[in-house]
Amino acid sequence: MKLETTLPEGVGFLHAIPLFNLFMVLLMCYALGPKLEEKTGVTVNLPSSLFQMERFQEAAVLTLTAEGAERLYLGTRSVNLAELDEHMAELMEQGNRTNSSVVIKADRLVTSEALRQVAEICLRKGFRVILAGDMRSEAAEEKSQ
Repeated sequence: MKLETTLPEGVGFLHAIPLFNLFMVLLMCYALGPKLEEKTGVTVNLPSSLFQMERFQEAAVLTLTAEGAERLYLGTRSVNLAELDEHMAELMEQGNRTNSSVVIKADRLVTSEALRQVAEICLRKGFRVILAGDMRSEAAEEKSQ
């Protein structure tokens, strides 16, 4: 059995429809292209703020997990609280670090006592301490739920 068309005329025009669509897309790109182009405007210089976060170059990163001061990470090295004092002294001796800083990233479950102990060790060695982490209170967390 052979398939035969039941249309009264030829269907050659159906091959031209995708070309018509392509032509319309190109025409729209040509017409809308300049409107989508990024325009430059007036430059605005904002005054610096005291609340602006300053950038700390060569800052040591100290990470406290839920274990608290028992196990913490200086960069990628795992240290305990006793070893931290020695490692901080080594960091200070490695070079002229008069403006050195330590970023302490603490988990929400770390106690304030453990965080205070670690910060005091860093401060005694002459580092500036920057606290980073989730410092939300439990009351704020309950409100969001």
